[in-house]
Amino acid sequence: MRAAQASLLLLQFSSHLSECSSSSFGRLGNVSPHAFKKPSSHRGNGKYDAHDVALHHLPRGGQQQPSDGGSSSSTPTYHGNYVSSSAGEEPKGTVMPAVVQTTSTTTTTTTTTPSASATTPAPTPPAVVLSSATSTNSKLANLQERTGPAVVMLGATYLLLKYTGSKGFLGLVFLIQLKMYQESTSVVEDYKSKSGALEDDGIGSYELQKWWWFATAMMATTGRKMISDNTSWSMDQMNLITFGMSSISLLWAVIQLAMIDSPSAEAIYRSYLGKVASCHFSLLFLVGQSSFWIKTASEYGLAWILFPALLVIVNDTMAYVFGVLIGKHKLIPRLSPKKTVEGFVGAGLSTMAVAAPLARKMIGGGDGGGVSNLGRHAVILALYVSFVSPFGGFLASATKRAHGAKDFGNFIPGHGGAVDRFDCQVVTAPFVYLYLKKFLSSE
Repeated sequence: MRAAQASLLLLQFSSHLSECSSSSFGRLGNVSPHAFKKPSSHRGNGKYDAHDVALHHLPRGGQQQPSDGGSSSSTPTYHGNYVSSSAGEEPKGTVMPAVVQTTSTTTTTTTTTPSASATTPAPTPPAVVLSSATSTNSKLANLQERTGPAVVMLGATYLLLKYTGSKGFLGLVFLIQLKMYQESTSVVEDYKSKSGALEDDGIGSYELQKWWWFATAMMATTGRKMISDNTSWSMDQMNLITFGMSSISLLWAVIQLAMIDSPSAEAIYRSYLGKVASCHFSLLFLVGQSSFWIKTASEYGLAWILFPALLVIVNDTMAYVFGVLIGKHKLIPRLSPKKTVEGFVGAGLSTMAVAAPLARKMIGGGDGGGVSNLGRHAVILALYVSFVSPFGGFLASATKRAHGAKDFGNFIPGHGGAVDRFDCQVVTAPFVYLYLKKFLSSE
């Protein structure tokens, strides 16, 4: 019984399938036989079979529609999961899923990519390289700016000493000391003024006291030589005058402090004593050490002033050149950020290399002629100039950074103030005199 029922069902299914084939395939003459990868896997009551075949008859969305001689009839297209007209109307009604699997044809679009040389811009150098190049150019431009004033200054010094001799040299030293003292004290005072520190309202004579201290220091150093050469005063008289001026300075300062009657007296004391300390440090470090130029010139001649001074110039210049060309490692970045290890070492080697030939040229036929072991003395002075004197510049840099100043002044174009130019020279002056006193006198 069950076999008979199964045979009857199979016969009905075959009859139904023949009807669908005869009614549908006549309308699908333009559809390739390969449009169906395999028969539909849909099995049901035959409700959607004809619908599935009709979907395959419709052109795929995005494919070229067959032309009927310019007819613009709205032909539906199949988009995978819904049917729409060629006019682009949205599907209406229930969206029927596509149950017939087909072989999708992939259209490959060839895109021409422009060549790298036509579209890729030229590579831009890294920011570090650009920054380094800019820094190097800036340093070279600064070197050119410094060279002109330095040549003029050296030429003027040579002419002054040639035509005025020792008197002109004394006057030059005095002017340098005066300018260095003015610049170093002004840096501190300007910083206090800009930072809003309390003014010394109760000590109005501070400016007068400041220059009195300078005059006292001059009487003990450079002024002593100038007075003894132009007057009949003895050394004992000048010593007494110097001591008297120093005593007056002490009395003057203490009396001024005692006369202050203000609730902010302690703050005034601190401000005033800070300025006093800066003034006396300037007198000791700048005026006191530079006064050894006078003693060296009077006892050993101007050649022993010019030779060490030229060594300092060579060292400073070569430190700058080596720093610009190969400087990479900072020497003392907190105090002097522009100084490099390469510049420091390169300048030292360069200074020692030129020391002996330069000494023979300047001293061998000059005031220091006939000095034995001149080359050895020159190298020893070059060692001090290369590895000790630069620390005078480091101290000056620390002072400027502490008080927010770029330079001590603009006295020398391209170089700053007198302190900026002579900070290493003043450190060299006492060593040259004491070395000559010890070794050259004994020879």
